[in-house]
Amino acid sequence: MKKIIIGTIVGTIIYFAFQSVMWEGGFHRDFYTYTPNQDTVMHALARNLPKEGLYMMPMSDPESPDFKTQQEKREKAMVGNPWAMVFFHPKMDNFSAGYLLMGLFYTLVSVLLAALVIFYSNFPGFWSRFLVSMAFAAFVLAQNVFAGMNWWSFPWSFIKPQVIDLIVGWGLCSIWLAWFVRKKPASVHQSEPTINTTTI
Repeated sequence: MKKIIIGTIVGTIIYFAFQSVMWEGGFHRDFYTYTPNQDTVMHALARNLPKEGLYMMPMSDPESPDFKTQQEKREKAMVGNPWAMVFFHPKMDNFSAGYLLMGLFYTLVSVLLAALVIFYSNFPGFWSRFLVSMAFAAFVLAQNVFAGMNWWSFPWSFIKPQVIDLIVGWGLCSIWLAWFVRKKPASVHQSEPTINTTTI
């Protein structure tokens, strides 16, 4: 258990520190695209979007009784024309320690799960433990990052920071976990030779 606890704490620090350096250092700054007309766009959004949420435009009214028919017609008409997905928030909250603590917590849970699998599965070598840990990142990439890119056409600029963090950042964390989180080899006790005292 000591291996799991220490491995999880250090692994959390490694991965979280990597992400912090990448984001705070401005290496992921190109994940969004800037428009000089942002004030006009924000004013229009604030006036026309009723509440916080994700908006996809253009869309038919889901409350309409013939929504399915209308949406099929709209989807055909949308081909070759602009469309948008907008994450709208009526107000921005000040950055607080809560964001930092939750980020650490999510990272801690992720590293703990990997450490538990590596330790209790008792994989024989460094590279097998490393590949198992990296399988966690590969799963997230396939089922979340690239799946979102496939279904919702997320731009590469938005996807790239997640790919870098998962491959490089989690890779560094995986190196640590593969090296540290392992069971000690079982000691081999030689049994004393037995003397056959059976008489014929």
